[in-house]
Amino acid sequence: MLQPFSHLPAYELATPLQNAIVDNNVIIGAPPGAGKSTVLPLSLLHSSLEGKILLMQPRRVVVRSLADYLARQLKEHVGETVGYRIKGESKTSPSTKLEIITEGVLSRMIQQDPELSGVAAIVFDEFHERSIHSDFGLALALEVQAGLRDDLRLIIMSATLEVEPLNKLLSEYSALPVVNLNTQGRMFPVDIRYMQDVSAHELVPKVGNVIKQAVAEHQGDILVFLPGRGSINAVARDIKPLAESADIALHMLYGALSKSAQQEAISKDATGRRKIILSTNIAETSLTIEGVTVVIDSLWENSAQYHPSSDITALTQQRISQASAVQRAGRAGRVAAGTCYRLCSKSSFERLAKHSAAQIEKEDLSGFLLDTYAWGSTPDTLALLTRPSPAQQRTAHSKLRRLNAITSKTDGAKDSKPDAHRVTENINITAYGRSLAKLPCQPHLAHLLLTVKSGFDAFSDEENNALKQAAIFVVALSESNIGTSGSTSVMDTLLHASGNTRSQLLHQASRYLRYVYNEDTDTQVRNADVNLLDEHALGLCIAIAFPMQVGYLRTSLPPNNGSAKKASGIGKASTVGKRVSDLLEYKLASGKGAELTASNSANFARGEEGESTPWLAVLDGQLIKSTVTIRLAQPVPEHWLRVAFPNAFSEKRSVTLNGDTGQMEARRITGFFAITLSSLPVSGQEKARDSDFWDDAFTDGWFSYLETLPLSAWPLSQSDWQWWRRVELAATLNLPQEKAFNDPEPWPSSLSELVYKARDNLKPSLKNCKNIKSLQQLPWKTALNNGLSWPQQDALATLLPTHLTVPSGKKVALDYRDNGDVVLSVRLQEMYLQQAPITLAAGSITLVCELLSPAGRPLQTTSDLGMFWQGSFKEIQKEMKGRYPKHNWELPD
Repeated sequence: MLQPFSHLPAYELATPLQNAIVDNNVIIGAPPGAGKSTVLPLSLLHSSLEGKILLMQPRRVVVRSLADYLARQLKEHVGETVGYRIKGESKTSPSTKLEIITEGVLSRMIQQDPELSGVAAIVFDEFHERSIHSDFGLALALEVQAGLRDDLRLIIMSATLEVEPLNKLLSEYSALPVVNLNTQGRMFPVDIRYMQDVSAHELVPKVGNVIKQAVAEHQGDILVFLPGRGSINAVARDIKPLAESADIALHMLYGALSKSAQQEAISKDATGRRKIILSTNIAETSLTIEGVTVVIDSLWENSAQYHPSSDITALTQQRISQASAVQRAGRAGRVAAGTCYRLCSKSSFERLAKHSAAQIEKEDLSGFLLDTYAWGSTPDTLALLTRPSPAQQRTAHSKLRRLNAITSKTDGAKDSKPDAHRVTENINITAYGRSLAKLPCQPHLAHLLLTVKSGFDAFSDEENNALKQAAIFVVALSESNIGTSGSTSVMDTLLHASGNTRSQLLHQASRYLRYVYNEDTDTQVRNADVNLLDEHALGLCIAIAFPMQVGYLRTSLPPNNGSAKKASGIGKASTVGKRVSDLLEYKLASGKGAELTASNSANFARGEEGESTPWLAVLDGQLIKSTVTIRLAQPVPEHWLRVAFPNAFSEKRSVTLNGDTGQMEARRITGFFAITLSSLPVSGQEKARDSDFWDDAFTDGWFSYLETLPLSAWPLSQSDWQWWRRVELAATLNLPQEKAFNDPEPWPSSLSELVYKARDNLKPSLKNCKNIKSLQQLPWKTALNNGLSWPQQDALATLLPTHLTVPSGKKVALDYRDNGDVVLSVRLQEMYLQQAPITLAAGSITLVCELLSPAGRPLQTTSDLGMFWQGSFKEIQKEMKGRYPKHNWELPD
């Protein structure tokens, strides 16, 4: 069966893997093109394993494609020996022995059946991508193996991940020994061609030009990596005339495409035409695309980034890592010698991060934490390669408490100095939290489904039924990467969805029907139908799922010439409305400002009969600096919000910053979370009667204000910034802490995290801080440095010093730049005796020397002084001798 794969390097590992898996866990390192995803799973079918083999893959399109390919090697159909399972879709049978699954399926399987009955082995493929599901799935599998199933075998396969940390993890958490198997990749030579640096805004025309160049210079199929669906569509429009004139088949490849369109993109053209495939990073690993000999890599990707201050997860366009770029380039060398065009200079490429950040470092962790607590564990005890920071856990805990999913003994008490150990101390999952964890979606979406299933007493049966119908579409839309129809209205997007998109949404929504209807009491026909949607119910469902994304209109409305609509009853869908000419500005419940552009504002400031609708619920937004740009939202009446959130509208005592005066003010406020509807100042006498409360409130007010600021706007002096950049660099390098007694504390991942650690040191100053000007005068560096452990303070001072003594004997300050460079600006003559490059952090950082003239003007920037003295110094020497004849310009012997 494996003989057809004998030319692949992974073939050499088939027998060693079969032998090793008898008594061991196995880590397999194999570069792109080695064939590990095909050869090794098939080899396990003929090993001593008795039971089903689960093969985890990170992407749906890979799961389907790989299952089809492996089944064909066995001359079978998918669903026989080889099957697959993804969320909402499966093809398996009682005879299935190799089941390919997406990563999220595994954790759900383990939680439903902790013994994993009938499963003999789990293969974690492409583990280097470090998704939160693969990290969590491995942690759960290790606990199952250690506590319940010592016969379960774990195989971890990776193309670019460093295996030493993985070895350490498995050795610590599993009773079984670990065997490492490695092989070289099979890849034809790939000619890497570096282009000019391309910024995000000029990506489309630049990529189009390179495609035209590649078509003229090469014969093979061309695979183009782009950040997302938007840029793919734009490039497709740009090169369509070229494709038509040259008779080239043009394909797109991204997750939201139909299965048939994805399969067509990765298969050979039926008429033998040459192909251009415009793809997201979906084609980066495992997926075999036949005929590709040219790769054009934009080096950009869309990455989901969670913003705690706004509770918004948005796609952020960012540079990929070097490891991802290597994977992409490898696609050009699978079948023959190939070419890869990288849209950046070689020097810019070398400055890219070596590896992508683990997903656990940048996502909303509320779902991960809820699943962890439902399992009976904590993030501190799970076998994780990367642990979430205390700041991330605090944010997720706050969200879960708002859902009544967890409680803790510290609820209601001030935790003045949170740290990594206290964050998860005494956390208990509630009965409602366990109910949320059982639903196959994120906790806030599960909360929406269970809430509308229970219904609201203040609403009629018709209104409650409308909420059920709306809820399933809100969940479906939240989980689908379908883009929008061009309208900002959620209702319009659903009503005008294209055929394929509508089919996907209906399929997704139908999966959640059983979670919102009561079998005994709901007798009406239960089908997912966009034509039954109600606009007010849709808005309230978004608000229930995303309460911090409810917005209130801050700008004035034009005069209302329409008739007022009745305050009760269900509002019907409106697709035509008066457009408000000005930009609409909203205040979100999170405290963030939000904007809706005039071209997208129809129906938001007016209902279908012209009534004012100042409230809306945001389903999708992009955080740009400190303001949210609204991309998808739905109006919601205030009286509907008051029914769903009765406690959110109660009066509370609060301290907030007045943006106009820069003063921190104590007030009694009525509103919706951070949205203020009425506000009255608190007298000095009232503050004096409860000074402890107001001292804490002023401190919390400043902390809340700081959390809303982008890093660049923090009130730090230049000296403070130099200190913080040293800390950032220490975290990037994971600087060793020589004075640590046991395991060193992790370096802080954010300035906010350090602020929380330094809370006690800052509180005496912050409680008396009345305005932004006084905030800027606080001793930030001293307070924050005390938030570091002593070993960290010592490592920072020793390995990343503030000053350096140069050969002349003078002590010169180092300049730590925000791009990671460390620059020594010094007069040229003071470095005469220095030949070798100067390094910091035990050789991890090479100083950039900015050599100055006697007048302090830059003459040369270099990291290699030896080469400088032998090369360009001679030209500078001639010029300086004429300009500054009294200075010594001769190098000492």
